[in-house]
Amino acid sequence: MVDKCELMEVLKKVYDPEYPLSVIDLKIVGEEDITFEDGKVRILFTPTSPFCPMGGMIGALIKYAVEKKTGVEAHVSVKPGTHTQEDMLNEMLNDPKKYGAALERLRASGLIERCITA
Repeated sequence: MVDKCELMEVLKKVYDPEYPLSVIDLKIVGEEDITFEDGKVRILFTPTSPFCPMGGMIGALIKYAVEKKTGVEAHVSVKPGTHTQEDMLNEMLNDPKKYGAALERLRASGLIERCITA
């Protein structure tokens, strides 16, 4: 099982699509937002604003990077009360079909390669 330090290192290499800073630098995710439950990692994230148009993509990038780099299933969701479309974003991130479609859009647009560094 991975630990918080390892996850923070992974997240330091996940960049916001609109700003040249990582989700750690922008305080989208902090150490206190990472928990472990039933063999899964749970990560809460705070979009850059309550109306952040890239909120869903940021969450998908976080989930993708954590699962790819650690091999551990990640449950990623918006920190309650931080986005106007919180329920819709959480549904997209945790419904396999919707998350898969979001990943395909990220791949097609080049955002995975641009926003996640090795």
